[in-house]
Amino acid sequence: MELEFPIDRLDIEVQCHGSGIAQIYVNDELFNLTEINGQKLKKDNVIKIKFSKADPKDESSYGEIKRFSINGHSFINDIKTIPYTPDKRYHTAKELPNNLYLGYIGKMSFTLRQKNDPLSRAGWILANNEFEHVKWPLKHDVYREKSFENLVRDTKYMFTGSLSPNIPDINTEINNMCIGDLRMPLKTDRDRDTIEQWINQSSRIKFDNFSRLPYFTYSNGILDSLNSFVLSSERIYMSEKMYYFHGELLKDKSIQVRNLLTDELVVGSDVLIELPSPWYNTNMLMEKIKEAKNKDCRVALDLTWMPASNDAIHLDLDLVDQIFLSMNKTWPIHDVRPAFRWSKRRINDSQTFQYEFCSYPKVGANVFMKLLEKFPFDYAYDKYKTPAEQIRRTFDLEPTSVLWFTRNDLYTHDPAEHISRHYYLDDFVCIRKLLDFKGKYFW
Repeated sequence: MELEFPIDRLDIEVQCHGSGIAQIYVNDELFNLTEINGQKLKKDNVIKIKFSKADPKDESSYGEIKRFSINGHSFINDIKTIPYTPDKRYHTAKELPNNLYLGYIGKMSFTLRQKNDPLSRAGWILANNEFEHVKWPLKHDVYREKSFENLVRDTKYMFTGSLSPNIPDINTEINNMCIGDLRMPLKTDRDRDTIEQWINQSSRIKFDNFSRLPYFTYSNGILDSLNSFVLSSERIYMSEKMYYFHGELLKDKSIQVRNLLTDELVVGSDVLIELPSPWYNTNMLMEKIKEAKNKDCRVALDLTWMPASNDAIHLDLDLVDQIFLSMNKTWPIHDVRPAFRWSKRRINDSQTFQYEFCSYPKVGANVFMKLLEKFPFDYAYDKYKTPAEQIRRTFDLEPTSVLWFTRNDLYTHDPAEHISRHYYLDDFVCIRKLLDFKGKYFW
């Protein structure tokens, strides 16, 4: 029997009648109690149930397996078919399914394998102790009850995803805002200049020549900008692995999709790059930007992960045509989703119309501007850089170019496509949850 989660406790109860006696062995150690602490278990555990009685022919003496549960959930149906071997000294019957009934003197034996590596143990603790009724990433049924099936699912995928840490200071600031104070439109020239200066005060990120991108719009998340760029293309180059579901979006379109990293770049094409990307080397992506510029390509940069970049990035914006920036994967503001687009040319799309006619969502824009006044661009990165290093040491994780994502040999892409064929964030161990509860548990 193989489990995808660690064992907190194992409960085995055999009810005996007449002169029947049942003995339970775990890894050749006799247990007199029905409940076995998971800390006493190994990764692979040999479970043996031995039954005996005074008279082998006494049919009134028998045993019944009444309970076999793991972490409070019954697995009794899983052991019904495990072979039971009668003792040849007393019975002529051969091996047979136990069916939860022990009538012959004999034994049954099987191996119980658990996932008890430190990350799996942390995943179970968080799933069980910090259960979330609303859970991402899920495509359907986002609201769930605390069932055993959901606990197992959450344990398995606890470190798959991309949400930002639950930063208390920023949450408090947002929760104290009043909607009535957030309904006015942005003052474009002033607020744009404020945002640009705020970014360039970073110790890691530096943009030259914002003036080369004169058109500025607000968007409800980066996705509007991504969709506008991708769907306006005839031929587009992008990397195979990206955060957003471009593969799903493009599968029924006539747009030619080329691999940015392996296909030769054709002059005048459209190029979309995530910068940085946890899958790819940042310097290599910067060289691709320069190559695309030299081939007169239209280049758009998705800067989703830039606020959490482990790499220093100094970029001349004259090299690109559009950039999309948000803090939604660095600050806990994904519920309001403020984002911005800079571009060299006026883009004839709904985002531009909404901004020009002042019909864009004002609340998210003003939430961003108010947070910007109190929290530097590097606030989250500086706050979590050292805790992230400590977590990587505890769990033997390798860093990537993005602070939230790490690598571990036990965690690789699931070919079962549990979220989407085009979802690759399960290549990584996202440490967001470990950061949220660092110090409360064993890490």
